[in-house]
Amino acid sequence: MGQEALLGRDVLLLVAYSFPVSVSIGLRMVILMPYLSLLGFSESQMGLIATVGTLSMAILAVPMGILSDMRGRKAFLASSRLLVAFSDLMFLTLRSFEALLIANFIGGLGASMSSAVRYAFLADKTSGPRRRWAFTASFALFSLGSVAGSLLAGLPDLIRARYGLDLAEATRLLFALCMASSLTSFSLVLPVRDERPRPGRRARLLAVRSWDVIGFFCLFQALLGLGAGLVVPWFSYYFFARFGARLSELGFLFAAAQAAMALGSVSASKMASRLGSIRTVVACQLASVGALLAIPLSPSFTLASAFYVLRAVLVNMATPVLRAYYMGLLKRDERASGNALLNSTFWSFRSLGTYCSGLLMETVSLDMPFFITSLLYLSSSLVLYGAFGRRAESATSL
Repeated sequence: MGQEALLGRDVLLLVAYSFPVSVSIGLRMVILMPYLSLLGFSESQMGLIATVGTLSMAILAVPMGILSDMRGRKAFLASSRLLVAFSDLMFLTLRSFEALLIANFIGGLGASMSSAVRYAFLADKTSGPRRRWAFTASFALFSLGSVAGSLLAGLPDLIRARYGLDLAEATRLLFALCMASSLTSFSLVLPVRDERPRPGRRARLLAVRSWDVIGFFCLFQALLGLGAGLVVPWFSYYFFARFGARLSELGFLFAAAQAAMALGSVSASKMASRLGSIRTVVACQLASVGALLAIPLSPSFTLASAFYVLRAVLVNMATPVLRAYYMGLLKRDERASGNALLNSTFWSFRSLGTYCSGLLMETVSLDMPFFITSLLYLSSSLVLYGAFGRRAESATSL
């Protein structure tokens, strides 16, 4: 097999890797918070369990990115899936608060290794228009995998009706599907060739040189992450607690949102060709704020669901465009480190938002986090456009 064919195979495997990863994420996105609630944990305890996972991602994303730039991508990407599979096994077999804290921390460790490396690995093997296609295809498959995972999240209602298990026990069984998805993604990474970095590089953060770019992107991600932490991990619980929605209803809702996001990502790529990457991202994000504000003001689950889908599409459709743009602004040997800094910032503030949201829901109201998030999303859009709105689009080809 020629070098070009091998490179094409590697790109396809890395793009395909997104699907089983997102099946697991789609499942967890629907079932985790309701499952913790069914186990009897308070909202502050639920927030703490969710927070340790994102906090471990925040703490470890940067060192994982630096080591990946030094040692290569493949080992980190493969190891990440084994750690996530072990976390799934703990959720499947254990129920105590302390055990689930540890399990989610381990899952966050695995996720930090994956998030720091995956986009850099894909960027290393693509360039120019092919890179934008690869990022868009990866995001579309990720969205489709999340659709499958979200639909599978409705299985506990069927298991409960058919076999008479209580809802908590039926939900617990789905972590076996999460584990199988993690092991499948591990198998897809194994054939990918790893390109060894240049010898003699030192393990130091100052290897990153594009601090002007990274600094503004980190500020943008801090505001975005804080807002996302306040609402995104809590959507399934919000609908579960406020409207009494069943897991099967939540599964269909999240699946519809993910399917619409997959189509939206293709539209965003076309928009970026006409408007430019940054204008596309800012336009989508500003439009999403109105939909977000409408959710707590909705009197019914049906209406809130419609606004949830609209918000999910608008806020996420331009994600691959922004990732490709950011990767294009960084040098090859700083991409994993630069991406890790971005992820570390996002997940640090998202973990803070997740815990604060639990406290707000417990002490103020279920709706308050939505209003605070809207202000944070508006601020992040202003930062992004102010820093990069007038930068030449040709910079993405660096």
